[in-house]
Amino acid sequence: MAAGEVSGDRHASHLAREMLYQDPSIRLYGTGGEMMRAAGVEVIEQTAQYGSVGIQESIRFVKPLRRALRTIQTLVRNETPDLAVLVDNEGFNGVLARFLHREGIPFIYYFPPQVWLWGEWRARRIARSARMIFPAFFPEAEIYRREGGHVEWYGHPLLDIVGVRANPADIFRSLGLDASQRTIALMPGSRHQEIAELCNPILGAARLIIKQHPDIQLILPLAAPHLRSGIEHRIREAGLSSHVVIVTEHVYECLSRCTLVILSSGTATLEAALLGVPMVAAYRVSPITFAIGRAVVKTRFIAMPNILLNGPVVPEVIQDGVTPERLASLALDILDNPANHSRISNQLRQVRNILGSGRVIPRVAAAILKETSSVRAATPVDRAPVDEFDDLMVKS
Repeated sequence: MAAGEVSGDRHASHLAREMLYQDPSIRLYGTGGEMMRAAGVEVIEQTAQYGSVGIQESIRFVKPLRRALRTIQTLVRNETPDLAVLVDNEGFNGVLARFLHREGIPFIYYFPPQVWLWGEWRARRIARSARMIFPAFFPEAEIYRREGGHVEWYGHPLLDIVGVRANPADIFRSLGLDASQRTIALMPGSRHQEIAELCNPILGAARLIIKQHPDIQLILPLAAPHLRSGIEHRIREAGLSSHVVIVTEHVYECLSRCTLVILSSGTATLEAALLGVPMVAAYRVSPITFAIGRAVVKTRFIAMPNILLNGPVVPEVIQDGVTPERLASLALDILDNPANHSRISNQLRQVRNILGSGRVIPRVAAAILKETSSVRAATPVDRAPVDEFDDLMVKS
């Protein structure tokens, strides 16, 4: 199993746990993070902390990803696995997929590249080399299928993951919070790059909001442990140490009781949407990355709920517009306007039906295990060294 970034590590961990539940005899090893390790995967190389978007942003991670790729190549050649499961992480897994294909190791792509939003041409190579493809979104499934891929679409795995499984009021009390008070969640992202670009503006917005509404509580769900020290430092600098409660467990229970979320436009937007919580989404990258993105991306929105609903349901702020003042203004427009809050919340509830019908992860796990039992790794023919790291710089 090969995953990168915090979200890939999380999704791979849920899949791994389900696969081991259905067949405890299998052995899983690969690259990822602590969530995969906790789920029972032998994590040979830590790659979850190397997530980035864009060319400039990914250069700093080329060296460690090169080392991780060499390690997994050596392991694959020595142990010849029956099957590989690639999870998201297009830059790293794109190179790994070509290596596996040449080595004759069948691979399955879980969370393949989102070709429906940009670069449909990328679908062809994956469609023709992957044993099976499990996209998260229906439009992706159609494109990969059209390119000749063996595609199964069961829905988005977040349908199985996002939910309230404990009493939110009890969780709030354990954190020293009042479940009856209005609460704002601050979610600046799961990549170092996102934290660097968005954490300070989001904290600045929170400071402006509590000046007008001193009774509002602030929580910050922590995306990954390795981000904690940097975020705590920024909270202290913002003068919010006595206001912000960092949440590491029961995140969905806490989010479900929030009035609003101010967040980075990533996976968290879907999580909030599935809980029906209004949000303000922010997005900021380097000017070069943004210019390239505007040239190739087909959607006019950046927040996934807006993309799926094909309209400006939740406010979005991008690039130079990401300021504390702008974020606070949009947040207050929701907080101080109950009709606006209700409208957004009701529209977000439509997202669940668009994402599928549930029980996604058990069905994907069963399909992978069935495929595993029917294949045997082919004898490698071409063992020439692979050196295709340009892709890591562009796509990571």
